[in-house]
Amino acid sequence: MARLGEREIEYLKNKEFLRNYLEVLSNRLIYSNNLMEEDENSIHKLYESHNMSVLHDNYNAFRYLIDKMRSNKELTEDIIIEVANTINTHSMYISNGYRKIGNNVKFEDKYSIEKTYNISNAMKELLHKYYNEWSSLDTFKREALFNIEFLRIHPFEDGNGRTSRLILNYNVIRQGHAPVIIPADMREKYFHARNTEDVNFITNLFKVESEKELKGINTLIDDYEQYKNKTRINR
Repeated sequence: MARLGEREIEYLKNKEFLRNYLEVLSNRLIYSNNLMEEDENSIHKLYESHNMSVLHDNYNAFRYLIDKMRSNKELTEDIIIEVANTINTHSMYISNGYRKIGNNVKFEDKYSIEKTYNISNAMKELLHKYYNEWSSLDTFKREALFNIEFLRIHPFEDGNGRTSRLILNYNVIRQGHAPVIIPADMREKYFHARNTEDVNFITNLFKVESEKELKGINTLIDDYEQYKNKTRINR
């Protein structure tokens, strides 16, 4: 399992180590989060002037969530809306708050997104399920269900995928697990799985990627210990 152990938790309480790790995590997560929205041949688009602003907006959204983690805030509609608003700061013609247009979008001809007049009710119901009906489930299955339902509702005019993946990490970290960074080469499989509501595939994907990140955290801890030991020896 990708649950953080005593060693990892102890180091994540170290302000210097935590600051360095969060800096690395933020950069990797935001880069991956935006790359997921691009096709394979358009990686260079991330470095165009507008998209640099978009990357910065995503960074600000994740830093906002980190602040909420520190105060141990339970996920709420207000937090989700603030994340989406921040992500969409430099998106043209996008309204703040819940989606006000687009009632006829379908995913792989399977289902339509939520009607605009019912988005708030649907989000309240989703959070109710998350904190009640799904509370005893395996962490990654719980997050898979939330991710799929969130994207079915499609509550915002833009940035739904990016918002959902930042919220995913907010949730898993608060539950004591390593973050999840979905690699770009899993983009099509992940999109297909969420659009066809393949809970098992997404559950396993989140679990595997969290386990990879846990290994990465331990590598950083090893490097940090070596650095500190060398610093003490050279004094």
